[in-house]
Order: sequence, then structure tokens, then C-alpha cells
Amino acid sequence: MSNFQNDPDSVNPETPPSRELVYEYLGTSEPTANFASHSTNVPPAGSFPPMQAEQRPQQEPIVIRTSPLSILLFVLCFLLALFLIPNIAQQISYSLTRGSERAKAEIAAEFLKAIPDNKQIIPWVVKNTAPSVVSVKVIGNVRSDETTIRNVPVGQGSGIIVDKDGYIVTNHHVIRDSHNYRVSLSDGRETDNVRLVGFDPITDLAVLKINLSEIMPITWGDSNSLEVGESVLAIGSPYSFANTVTCGIISAKERYAQEFEMPFRMQPQEYLQTDAAVNPGNSGGPLINMQGEVIGINTMILGETYRGICFAIPSTLAKRVYEEIREKGRVTYGQLGIYMSDLPVTDSRDEGNRSIGVRVTSIVPGGAAEKAGMLADDVITNWNGLEIRGYVQLNHAILFTPPGTTVKVTCLRDNKPIEFEVTVDQRPVRRFR
Repeated sequence: MSNFQNDPDSVNPETPPSRELVYEYLGTSEPTANFASHSTNVPPAGSFPPMQAEQRPQQEPIVIRTSPLSILLFVLCFLLALFLIPNIAQQISYSLTRGSERAKAEIAAEFLKAIPDNKQIIPWVVKNTAPSVVSVKVIGNVRSDETTIRNVPVGQGSGIIVDKDGYIVTNHHVIRDSHNYRVSLSDGRETDNVRLVGFDPITDLAVLKINLSEIMPITWGDSNSLEVGESVLAIGSPYSFANTVTCGIISAKERYAQEFEMPFRMQPQEYLQTDAAVNPGNSGGPLINMQGEVIGINTMILGETYRGICFAIPSTLAKRVYEEIREKGRVTYGQLGIYMSDLPVTDSRDEGNRSIGVRVTSIVPGGAAEKAGMLADDVITNWNGLEIRGYVQLNHAILFTPPGTTVKVTCLRDNKPIEFEVTVDQRPVRRFR
């Protein structure tokens, strides 16, 4: 390592020999001085030898000569730039936008590749659930021309296996005309050893039991989490065509029996509406989501044949009814102890006359409503967190609240809100057939 000093007069021994340097003044072509690389008269770095005034060359001014042609070219270039720059900027902007849209499209394409379409999903859903769907034939006697034919099918519907012990859920109207039934499984087995566990005409549900081994129960789904527009399948035995699969969507939720204007449907039953094709023989069969879960029990259609408007009992209700029938042999329902008006109560401040509740017309003495302090002419606006819009909805909410449950009820009295805590009574048990 050298001992190089920061002295301007010192020389770094590692520096290579200097080369001849030629200095020129701007605007001249004659050299001003030549310095030998090893001359002993080399002036200090950065200095020049003194010169006499008469020896100093005169600097000539720099003159830029222009011509009409060069001016014209300059103007043309300027105008061209004014025209091109915005277009270039616009093209860059379009390119960025196209790049962003292309990136989004590519991401969406990859995302869609990861999600199979329904055509790919449906066969697997069917394979997963079809073994749990059964055909239910009602066995009875047929009389014709003074001749009685015994033990022949007199009705037919569908059902679902909901437990490995052989419990089957179906519709009450499927099995109500007889006590003898024949159940056919998807694997070809049949059995006449079928026991009626219980039934509930209010919800139109019934529970049967068979004693076959190696059966496959279906999985219950949550009908409360359904979205309108969600894809669903209906599986059953329409017109005795077993294992028939149809596809549709959830068309609507919270349809009530009174909306159909059917005299035999006087109970405030709630339904799911679907456009999946359901026909006679589908009753009691499952409505299934794309996860292979039963989210409804197909029950009825609008009209004599399929019109695209079909109804199913929500699975959350059907499961509760099944569990009560299995455990107690019957279903219990709630009762508030009021009579109510079916006329809507509207808010006078609302231009759209939106319904805000249900008016109580009278109170049953000794009932749950009287014990809680409710009075006639109160307007019920909220039932245990549910905003009440009409009497059908309120009747349904009361009916399907388990007896003994304490709920919060909000009413309007003299246009002022008041809250009650009501312990729901049990509705008297009705005896059927």
C-alpha cells in the first residue's frame, strides 16, 4: 500500500506516465501550448504559463445561421408533437385500462375454473343423496263392481331416510288414507314392515319406520340460510317414476298457506317456493341444495299439474316436527291468548302505507297475553326480534314458538312503544282420526 499524501505537489508513484495534452480555446483551431509529459518546466497542475496581451488570440463569436427550411421543419415538428402527444397519452391510458381489465378477466377465469358449474356438481349431489330417497306406496282395498281387491296400492308418494335406525319423513297427506305401507329403496329392496310413528296434519308431516339394515340417512340442511336464486334439486317418484331428479332454484321464501286461498290450508304454515318440477308422487320427497343437504320437504304445487310454482316445507321446521314426533309421538304448539285483526295497521307518516304490525282485538282471560299485561287495541310490532308485517306472519311465529318459551313482545299503545315479556302457553292438543 503506497504512502500517497494529499499534497497537490506530490506524485503517486503508481500513476502511469502522463500523455501529451493539447488545450484549445473555444472558437479557435490552433493549439495554445504543448507540454511534454516529462518536462522539468511543467507548471503546477491547473495553471497556464503567463502570456502577453498581444499573444492572446481574439475569441470569435459563435453565430447560429438559420434558413427558412429549418424554421419550417421546426414548426412542423412542433405541430406534429402537439398532435401526437395527446394521442400517445390516450393510448397509454387505454393500454393501462386494457391491462387492468385483462388482469381482472384472467383472475376471474382462474376463479371460475376452481368452481365447478352445476352440470358438473349435480350428478355428484344426486349420487350422494339418491340412496336416502324412498318411494312410499299406500296399501289398501279397492272395490269395483261389487268386487273388492285387497292389499293393492291406493296412493303413492316419496320420503327421505333421516336416521340410520330407519326413520322416514314424508307428508301426512301421502299416508293418511291407510295404515299399511310399502317402502321401496333406491337399491331395489322393498319392505311392507312399515310402522307409522306419528303424524301432524298442521304441518302435513308424518314419520314412518322401517327395519332394514345398511340404509343411508340424508343430511339435514339449514333452510334459514337459503338465498333466493340458489340452485336446488327435487328427487322423488312422480307418477310412480322412481328416482326422478329435477332442477330449479329457490324462487321465494316465507310463503304462507293463506296466500294460496286454498280452503284446506287454513293453518299459518310457511313454505319455500321453487320452480324445480314437482308433480303428484313427489310429495314427501326432498328439496336438496348443492351441498347434498335436504333443505325442504316437497309438499304441493299450484294447480293440478306443474306450472313452475311449487312449495316445500322448510327443513328447520320439518326437522323440529320429526324430532318431536319421534320423542313424544306428537307436536306441541305455542299460544299467546289473543284474537287479532287481519286488517293491516299502517303508519300514517309513511307515504307508502307500509304495514307496521297487527292489532289485538281481544284478550283471552287467563292467557299468556293477559298475564303479561297486554290489552285490546295494542298493536304488536315485534315478536322476539322479528319485525311483524301481518297477521299471518305473527300467527306463524306464535304457533311455532315452543310452549314455555319466554319471548320479548313490542307493542304500540297510544302510538308509544311498550315492551312485554310473555311466556308462551301450549295450544290444546287436537285429536286427529
